[in-house]
Order: sequence, then C-alpha cells, then structure tokens
Amino acid sequence: MKISIIGTGMIATEVIKMLKNEAKGIEITSIFSHSNKEKALTLAKENDIDHVYTDYAQLLKEDDADFVYIALVNNAHYTYARQALEAQRNVIVEKPFTSTLEEAKLLTQMARERGLYLFEAVTPLHTPNFQLVKQSLKRIAPIHFAQCNFSQYSSRYERYLQGDIAPAFNPELGGGALNDLNVYNINIIVGLFGEPIANQYFANHGHNGVDTSGIMVLTYPNLTASCVAAKDSSSPSFILIQGEKGWARIPTTANEFGKVEIMEQGKLTSYQRNAYESRLTHEFMDFKDIWEWKDYKRMEEWLETSLTVMKVLRS
Repeated sequence: MKISIIGTGMIATEVIKMLKNEAKGIEITSIFSHSNKEKALTLAKENDIDHVYTDYAQLLKEDDADFVYIALVNNAHYTYARQALEAQRNVIVEKPFTSTLEEAKLLTQMARERGLYLFEAVTPLHTPNFQLVKQSLKRIAPIHFAQCNFSQYSSRYERYLQGDIAPAFNPELGGGALNDLNVYNINIIVGLFGEPIANQYFANHGHNGVDTSGIMVLTYPNLTASCVAAKDSSSPSFILIQGEKGWARIPTTANEFGKVEIMEQGKLTSYQRNAYESRLTHEFMDFKDIWEWKDYKRMEEWLETSLTVMKVLRS
C-alpha cells in the first residue's frame, strides 16, 4: 500500500517513523506541508521520501499513493479529506474525524458513493488488547459502570497561560481536551457498548474559552460511563470496567491501551496481546489489510463507529 503524508506535525512525524521502522508493506510516496516546507524537506531526506509537495491539488493530481493520511490541525480535516475524496483518493484522517457531525456525514456519503475507503485513525480500537476486552465483557457482565481517565499536563499549558496559544489550545482550530484526549476515551466506550441514550459534557474552560479539562458522562440503559480528560493537570491514566461478575482494567493511557487486567471468579489475570512497539502500527496494518482484502464491509463498521462518536462529541 502506498501512502502520502499530509502534515509535518508531531503525529505525522511519529507515523512516518512507525511506517519506516515497524509496519510492513506500506510505502510512503510523498509528504505535504502547507506552511513548513523546510521541515517537510528534512523529514523527506531523513526518511528517504522521494517527493515533497506544498500544493495539495498538485499532490492529488500527480502522486500515485493509494491513500492520503491527513494529520493536520483538527479544523482542516474535513476540507482536506473532501478534496481527496473528490480526487478519487482513499483517505485516512486523524482523530477527531471532523469538526461537526454534518461534515462527518458528508464525507461518509462521498466515500460510499465513490466506493472509496475512509478511515479515522483511532489507535486503541485496532489493538488486540481492545478486542480481548470486548470479547471478555460477557464473562463479567452485566456491566454497570465504566471509568476512563486520560489526563496529561500539557507541555504547552504554561505558554497558553501566558497568552501563547498553540493549536491544541485554540478552539477555532478544534483544540481542547475533548478533541485531543477525551476522544480516545469516548471511542473506547462507544466501541465497547455502542451509542448511548444520553450524554453530557462538563468542562473547565481557559481564558479563551477552550476546554482545558472535562468529564463526559454517557448513559446507557443499565450502564453509566464517565470519561475524564485533562490538559491542565495530571493523574494516573486508566480504563476501568465494572461488572457483577468481575472487572477489567487497562492501567495505561487510552491511546496506548497497552495492558489488560481482568478479575473474574476471584482470579486476576494480566494480558498483553499487542504485537508492536509503536501504538500506531496495529491501526495502519488494519487499514492496509482491509484495503488489500477489499473488505469494504469492515471499513463501513469503522465508519459507523466514527459517526456515533461524532454524535456524542458534538451533541
């Protein structure tokens, strides 16, 4: 599978490293930057990437990549994904999928009408550890409570307090704790339990109105889930799922989903099913396999999860 990298930020750099060092069968054809050509040239040189583009339309016309991977600021996801779909390109877009539910629906419709593949990159849903938890729920059911906490004091927070506002703290660019961190928690809850019957977000807001931390409460018929995320404070990160017959705990950040502990019948067992060093590898290998196997139905399932999460995020 050939892929073009759209962006030069932290996550794009991490993905390039993973694709070069760990993922098998994925070739990077080019890299695009709309504002930092020098960084794009450096990344290309360091990673043997043949082409650097600063004109997105030119890339879509010339490059022979099977997918474009969009790793730009959150509010740019829709525009760049739409242009790619219009150019008959398959798309991988970083989380959060889009800025609005309507945008997510439009992209989904475009992909379906054209028979194109459209994926949202949400790491935990593609890990074997996540699949293990999902398969184990029936053994500890009925489930009554779930807690997720992904809190990391941001390296940009002090600058933010001084008025130096990075995109991650700019609400006009889709920044904030909900879009940056809590989106992982919510994907996990929706991925395990489906669409809630109700949800509500309680946030702490910074000086420019951005949510620096907050808690999303998702309500199901017999289950309540709380999703906490913070960029203005820290705590141990975890996911804890409580059932009448036991519990499951993931004592890592939600985006890593790196370990699973399950208590059932008085016995605690630890699992580590993830097979790669990078938290990103499983999802990109999933994308490659689904595309190569032409498993459009599986792609549709991921899209439905993305749409459900967007309903929760934007309601």
